[in-house]
Amino acid sequence: MTHITFVMPDPTMVEVVHKAWALHDQIFGKSEDLSYTVDCELQPEVILSRHYRTDVIVSRGGTAAGLKARNCLIPVVEIPITSGDIASSIRKAVAAHGEMPVGVVGTINTVRGVHFLKKNFPFPVKAYPTASVNIRDLIDGMERAVADGSRLILAGHRTAHYCEEHGIPAGLIFSSVESVFLAITEAKRCAGVAQIERQNSEMFRGVVEHVSEGIIAVDKGNVIRNFNPAAGQLLGRNPRECIGQPVRLVLPEGRLSAILSGDHSYTDEIVRINGTNCVLNCVPMTHDGERLGTLVTFQAEQAITSAESRLRDRLRVSGHVSRYHFDDILGESPAIATAIRQARRFAHVDSNILLMGETGTGKELFAQSIHSESERANGPFVAVNCAAIPENLMESELFGYESGAFTGASKTGKPGLFEAAHEGTIFLDEVSEIPLTMQTRLLRVIQEREVRRIGANRVIPVNVRLICATNRDLQEMIRQGRFREDLYYRLKVLSVCLPPLRERGEDMALIMQHYLTYYTHKFGKQNVTLSPEAARRITAYRWPGNIREIRNISEQLAVLSETDTITAADIGAVLPLEADAPAPAERKQEPGDANLASLEKRQILEVLARASSRKEAAELLGISKTTLWRKCKELGLE
Repeated sequence: MTHITFVMPDPTMVEVVHKAWALHDQIFGKSEDLSYTVDCELQPEVILSRHYRTDVIVSRGGTAAGLKARNCLIPVVEIPITSGDIASSIRKAVAAHGEMPVGVVGTINTVRGVHFLKKNFPFPVKAYPTASVNIRDLIDGMERAVADGSRLILAGHRTAHYCEEHGIPAGLIFSSVESVFLAITEAKRCAGVAQIERQNSEMFRGVVEHVSEGIIAVDKGNVIRNFNPAAGQLLGRNPRECIGQPVRLVLPEGRLSAILSGDHSYTDEIVRINGTNCVLNCVPMTHDGERLGTLVTFQAEQAITSAESRLRDRLRVSGHVSRYHFDDILGESPAIATAIRQARRFAHVDSNILLMGETGTGKELFAQSIHSESERANGPFVAVNCAAIPENLMESELFGYESGAFTGASKTGKPGLFEAAHEGTIFLDEVSEIPLTMQTRLLRVIQEREVRRIGANRVIPVNVRLICATNRDLQEMIRQGRFREDLYYRLKVLSVCLPPLRERGEDMALIMQHYLTYYTHKFGKQNVTLSPEAARRITAYRWPGNIREIRNISEQLAVLSETDTITAADIGAVLPLEADAPAPAERKQEPGDANLASLEKRQILEVLARASSRKEAAELLGISKTTLWRKCKELGLE
């Protein structure tokens, strides 16, 4: 049974609710699973205490605002106050007090209908919006109305009551049957949503009861509200006896109880519980800046290690697939068309390929497309970000290890990523970040087409197609002694140079329009298009973050758009300061522009100059803070 509570402080409104409900049943049909009550209480605390089991509360004006401010669990539907409601209320007040200037006092939602009525009466009718429904703000609005010449005040229940106590003629704003009818429609919709949420809550409770992690949730008073069986098993407690009890009575003083009673976040914190090391995560639960409680999840460290080992072993031999094809690459400019045409040709041979280009130019998209069009399309596509693998783990990740090869090694051993790519393609992104010590090992694997796991005395043949990518100038790294020349020529049998976005002309507007359409659909908004002026402004910008940056800007525009057209002013509002810079063709070429390292250095300098922090700069460049720090150090930008 779903229940709706109407809170109407003025008793004269009770009959309006009954009429509106009966009319709604007459039009849409009566539901036996739906009931309602009407309460004339004024105090939000009393209302919430009295109706804590109701599904939806319907009210208006200050009462609705007070309920929303004190409640985050029960939906509150506000009865709209229309211009028709205000006109009808003015006529009733004038009938009681005579014709005189009227001041309508209340929040903007209450008085906005006045602007449609100014010429409907032979006497002045003016609106006096208040900052809030606080009684002090309402009295201030009333006093402004009186000082401005209003002799009759039209307002909500509290303001009208105050005026009557002080001898000021006043009338109450009444809600019509139509307004309450609209609120009932919204309340029934909210009630349906609430019912679904209850069902979801039951499903969530079932999930919490059966997960292997221990879960404890406490409210802002540090009273335990959730304590699942896994937590009970790890702590040796009966969950039913713990729920509803203060933390201090359930758990002994220690690290876990301190974390539950605090307001700090923790990630992968090691905590000793009943003699067992557990990995703990903690997040404070807040609403509008107010702490509602704390949620903690924890699991025995040994269980996590075992599960992760099993999962990683399965992922070595499954799940490596490509998702993109050349048809997924957006663009019609000569620069991108040349790169696609060249890559298509390379897809039909089995030679190694080196993809070169700035960050965010789509190197992995090209790598997946080459694989998808090759004879290896039915085989695995294994993508490896060389910069993301710690140096001490790279050898075991790429080539695998045997049982007992080193301390902590799995008892069953582990195949490497080259083995996982057998009969398919392995894509080594940021290949320039492979340490020199590993480059020799990689060179041998490429030459011999076989790998030797760490700790093994046998070799394993592998049949893989190798695609590598870099945003660095490998020849300059060779001159600096940081990259092997023989490995370079093994990797660059075939090569494709991917153009940055600033060299792709009209493609920039095409790509942005694609992402604008994607995000407006995602956010449930109407489609938006770029105006010609906006398209020109996009083309004039250098896009140092390339596709990643244009995608982020498109998402921001989709969120902010209020019309169906993106203007040049809209673009200027979200682009960095460099948006007004001249197009790339108008810039003077600097020495070393053809050199990838010089391009990278200049790009990073430009982004750092306009970003407020290194974190923001890293996000614009589409890389992590750690990678940005390392690149700055390598390029002498510290």
